[in-house]
Amino acid sequence: MYTRKRDGEARHFYHPNSAAGGHCPAAGTGESDIHARCVALAAEALGDRFDSQPTQCGIEKRIELEDSYLNHDYRRADVCLEFESKNPYFGHGIVIEVQHKNHEKNIEAATYDYLKAGYSIAWLSTSDFGTDSLDYDIVEEAFQSNGGGSYSPREKNPLYLVRCEEYRYGGKHSWREVPSSVLDGTDGYELCIGRGCDLRRRYDEETDSYEYGISSGLPSYFRPKLLRKAIIRESTFEDFDSWLTQTYHISATEKAMAAHPEVEYCRGPKGFHEWKSPETVVSNSFGSSRRQLRECRYCPVHLLTDSERHRHDRMYIFFGGPPDPDVNLGAIEKNPERCKHRSHGPEMWVEYCPKCGDTDPQ
Repeated sequence: MYTRKRDGEARHFYHPNSAAGGHCPAAGTGESDIHARCVALAAEALGDRFDSQPTQCGIEKRIELEDSYLNHDYRRADVCLEFESKNPYFGHGIVIEVQHKNHEKNIEAATYDYLKAGYSIAWLSTSDFGTDSLDYDIVEEAFQSNGGGSYSPREKNPLYLVRCEEYRYGGKHSWREVPSSVLDGTDGYELCIGRGCDLRRRYDEETDSYEYGISSGLPSYFRPKLLRKAIIRESTFEDFDSWLTQTYHISATEKAMAAHPEVEYCRGPKGFHEWKSPETVVSNSFGSSRRQLRECRYCPVHLLTDSERHRHDRMYIFFGGPPDPDVNLGAIEKNPERCKHRSHGPEMWVEYCPKCGDTDPQ
């Protein structure tokens, strides 16, 4: 729907002619009557306020994006008033989003996208609306107040609204997979391990895109202390015990697991490996252990790690059992050739090879 005012007529809404290339995307979307009413009132308020300026005001307006926080190609705004020429304060236009029950969006991501595209954004709740109108002064006051839920591209750099430090300083999220062995019967997903971020995503093969807004799949009984013997501390400065005593946050626990590839599936009681004390394979020039070999407490799996590499490039090599004594563990850089048993043959797959103990024999 769009607003229109002709000579001798009151301002009213109309559906674009589908034969002329228009459509009504709001029709049939199942939006609540309250939300739809507020959206219409917001469009009317914007149209009345900027009636003297050349603008176009639309509902469910599609805004194309070039640099999106969550890699979207576009955003569909509840209401968007576009200026024919760039406004010195509001930019290309003003977007109003109405938050009501199930229509909630990721405010941080949407705000970033609109500001990055050069639009101002105002977030309103249904309580801001009257019975048959929206007082535009409410919108204006929100833009003028600090933290009023409204932002303009002239006064707010979108990066300042981003909590994720990885994105703020590097321009992208740092995604890591949360091991499915610790999830409570849900499909696996990725979590951004950047400081201040708790975004999760899951790839949808049908749509060939990522789904965001994923809830944590950790079981209710899960607590950080369960990882005490599962996470490898390569340095004495990694005070994991101190971290365990801090306030429990689900996203912090997920990050600890997602950032540590050694938390992998095991047939043991917790569902993931717990490691025995390490055996030094190679020492550095100071005599400290650099490359270490560990054995799982509950299964034959062994793990070789090298602590002198950067965290993101650190080496984690899993063996299905005790490594072959002829293999030079001090020089190996990748997993050795898998066993020759039938379960490891072409187009064969089993979860666990009973011959060699490999838990991932693909």
